[in-house]
Amino acid sequence: MPTALVSVSDKTGLIEFLTELRKLDQDYKFVATTSTAAHLKENRIDCVTVESITKFPEILGGRVKTLHPNVFAGILARATTEDRATLKEIGLDEIDMVIVNLYPFEKKLKENLPEEKMIEQIDVGGPSMIRAAAKNFDRVAIACDPDQYKGIIEALQQNKGQLTKDFRRELAAQAFNRTMRYDTAINGYMAERTRVATAGESENGDTKAMPLSINVNLAQHQKLRYGENPHQSAVWYAPHGNQNSSEEISFPPFEQLQGKEMSSNNIVDTYALVKFLRELDDPAVCIIKHNNPCGVATGKTLADALKKAHDTDPMAVFGGIFGFTGEVDENLAKEITKDFIEIVAAPSYSAGAMDVFTKKKNVRVLKMKPGALQTQESDKWRARDLQDFGWIIERADEPPPSVETFDCVAGEFPKELTADIKFAWGIVQHLTSNAIFIAKNGCSLGFGIGQTSRIASVKIALEQAGENARGAVMASDAFFPATDNIDEAARAGIKVIVQPGGSIKDPDVIAACKEKGITMLFTGQRCFKH
Repeated sequence: MPTALVSVSDKTGLIEFLTELRKLDQDYKFVATTSTAAHLKENRIDCVTVESITKFPEILGGRVKTLHPNVFAGILARATTEDRATLKEIGLDEIDMVIVNLYPFEKKLKENLPEEKMIEQIDVGGPSMIRAAAKNFDRVAIACDPDQYKGIIEALQQNKGQLTKDFRRELAAQAFNRTMRYDTAINGYMAERTRVATAGESENGDTKAMPLSINVNLAQHQKLRYGENPHQSAVWYAPHGNQNSSEEISFPPFEQLQGKEMSSNNIVDTYALVKFLRELDDPAVCIIKHNNPCGVATGKTLADALKKAHDTDPMAVFGGIFGFTGEVDENLAKEITKDFIEIVAAPSYSAGAMDVFTKKKNVRVLKMKPGALQTQESDKWRARDLQDFGWIIERADEPPPSVETFDCVAGEFPKELTADIKFAWGIVQHLTSNAIFIAKNGCSLGFGIGQTSRIASVKIALEQAGENARGAVMASDAFFPATDNIDEAARAGIKVIVQPGGSIKDPDVIAACKEKGITMLFTGQRCFKH
């Protein structure tokens, strides 16, 4: 007589699953914990309770019910003469299948419950039974997710009511993955509450602390055609979710409406695009090429913003990725498809726009999910994989400075340029260092990106901006180490420079700005990006 131990929090599909097991073998015996047994009896499925095996009642409000040698002996007994003799001697049956899923700890995290209630959502017996069954996959099958039920029934039907060892091994692998993810969620929750100071004291006296450990919790989402280059294989993995977020966006944060499959580079570029769009006030447009913007602008309308962004570098936008903060209509669709584009991303599209894109079948059209263009909890952390050098985990700017807190160290703060100052600082902090960004009237004029000297970035950005640089705002991601940068800005007619400050040359740089009639603002926070 085959025996299944049943103890589930999520009862989805359970009755149907057990009914099918009984159809395959009418002698199937079910042993269930109290609440699960009540559910089975309500649905006219015979079972016995765990207490009939343990000869011990559930105690401590249900905290202890399956943690008993009689339960684990039935699960862990091997198919050997010795183990079976031991079970027979003490009057126990082998347990052939364990059907267990866990207290919904991850889901409860989203409810922001007090600690004492969250602790009660930590399952102890469930993971123990899952691990025991998975360890003994040579004989025992483990079902820890309702999504597995259909596959198990099909496998039993195809193999005369038996599960092959290979199939049980696969179930075991899934089981260990499940307990790993469960423990990771608990570990993250506890680590957040027991953080230790690692970064010393900040200037305002707050302790900047980091968790003792961080687990990367990923699941394979999609196999990609290739990686960054055609000779590299790649897989796109999904986070199991920021479980502390009550407004979690389902993965991926967009729906692909049409076009070719997303490539590795497409995904990276789209993420870069979204980072910029999150900095911009609607209506705004950003055009990405090779993980950097080649045009970004705000405007009175999306059409206005698109023209300004496009005109920053009309040649570079060929084959670019276009992002919009609002709905793309038919006219916008026609405009951007005049040339070759890889991707368009927006919160919504009109029917007319989709008609236009349908004629360009290779264009990937991405509909961003609600909230995807808003700052996320994940934006507060950055992680870098350094292979055999380990990982570096760092907090993002905390808190990011605002225009109202900038220190005017030279000239007078031009209130009429407040929007441009905010715009320029919002963009430069996402560019690769050494980074210089020039903007005017809510439009990008010049980018100096990834140079090994700041003066080189300044010259590149100013050359791209040309005569439009007169009266513009220049933003720098880090301090100016010399006055040559100021000389170049003055010759181009820059009106305002925004930079973090903090160089030993600050007095000289400030004096140069005063001499040249340039307003200089210190943000007090560097945003250097390697």
